[in-house]
Amino acid sequence: MNNDDAAEDIYAVIGTVVARLLKPGEHLTLHEITAALHVMSEIDAGQDVRNACQAAIRMLARQMH
Repeated sequence: MNNDDAAEDIYAVIGTVVARLLKPGEHLTLHEITAALHVMSEIDAGQDVRNACQAAIRMLARQMH
């Protein structure tokens, strides 16, 4: 897998999580998104999705610090 594919996978899992969490008139925090990514990485059976979730968590963690 090249870097472009990895980036697409990372953005896809972030998009999935945000779409599930986002409610009209509400705001999401990076913490809420990373927590949901963590849950997704633990319950999803696919290794590619788990890897993408973990990479997304690391990327967002850098944004928080």
